[in-house]
Amino acid sequence: MQKFAFLLLPGFSAIAFFSAIEPLRIANRLTGKALFGWSIHTPAGDHAEASNGMQIRADGPLDERAETLVVCAGFDPLRLADPRLLAALRRVWRLGGSVGAIDTGAFLLAEAGILGREAITLHWEAADAFARRYPQIPVSGELFERHARLFTCAGGTAAMDLMLETIAASHGQALARSVSDQLIHERIRGPSDPQRGDDPALAGHPLIARVVRIMKQHLAEPLSLEQIAALAGLDRRRIERQFRSALGCSPAWHYRDLRLRFAVSLIQQQGLSVQAAALACGYSSQAVFSRACKQHFGASPRTVAQRSGSS
Repeated sequence: MQKFAFLLLPGFSAIAFFSAIEPLRIANRLTGKALFGWSIHTPAGDHAEASNGMQIRADGPLDERAETLVVCAGFDPLRLADPRLLAALRRVWRLGGSVGAIDTGAFLLAEAGILGREAITLHWEAADAFARRYPQIPVSGELFERHARLFTCAGGTAAMDLMLETIAASHGQALARSVSDQLIHERIRGPSDPQRGDDPALAGHPLIARVVRIMKQHLAEPLSLEQIAALAGLDRRRIERQFRSALGCSPAWHYRDLRLRFAVSLIQQQGLSVQAAALACGYSSQAVFSRACKQHFGASPRTVAQRSGSS
């Protein structure tokens, strides 16, 4: 039996947690065997509350000899990164257990010193902030990354694909497909599938969609249009014509809009300061970011964030 110990931090993503655990349960049911087992743990207390208010009871203290530890987190993951918790994570790692993170759990593994030169992934919304805080740790845009004893996952329903791959690796692709069918999961996604779908407004415009994907991958360290064109394998003038024809704006305007909206989301959804959001999106200072925001939206970053939160 493969055993998983899920460590739920307050504010964890409920959908990511259930996306991870349900494939294991269904695999057991379909085979009539206890192929997988799991336990629930929290940093403190007898339960953890998800970001949606749901409370999950813990099975007891974390066993530091856990076979596979999965850290599940959500907003503000470092709030509970106290020395005792980090020490417990390090002991699981040093005792030979596999360690994984779902959504923003990678922040805890980084603070514990478990992550190193191997690429990791996490939710796209937190990727730039992670890269800024831990510049020595490679961050990918994959749905999940798996190494010898370490795995990370973007969260959400990507956790389902991670566990379906786990089932396939241990018990065959046929069982994984059967579990996927039970979940009404049309296709088991591979790790390199994109975390975010293309904007519906770009349907029928594959060239623009390709360029926009590159822009979204470089919000923290913006590229020039020449660099984007080179990565997309396209001519700059062709890109400019396509954007004006299909979107009615220049590529530069659209890129700026993406960066500013992402920065505002960091303020509104993650509680970042204006200065931290500015740096996370590649602006040299809070003043430069605020000026760009006022020119683009006609209001300060905090005002735009408040409007977004109330809409």
